[in-house]
Amino acid sequence: MSAVAELRGRIAELSLEIRRYPTPIARCDEQLTQLLAQRARRMAQLDKVTRDGPCDPVGHGTNDGGTHAA
Repeated sequence: MSAVAELRGRIAELSLEIRRYPTPIARCDEQLTQLLAQRARRMAQLDKVTRDGPCDPVGHGTNDGGTHAA
């Protein structure tokens, strides 16, 4: 399984757990706060992985497409 798929799967699991969290929720509830923080970290990781992609920044914009490349 790829890193992106693993991150998306974990985000989905956390989102489901958050949706099913029992109510009423106290303002000082540490467990829910921790779940939200974990999901935010995973979403930031996913954003970084999908934004940066598998190439290093130096490789972006390199055109190795031959004579007919744009």
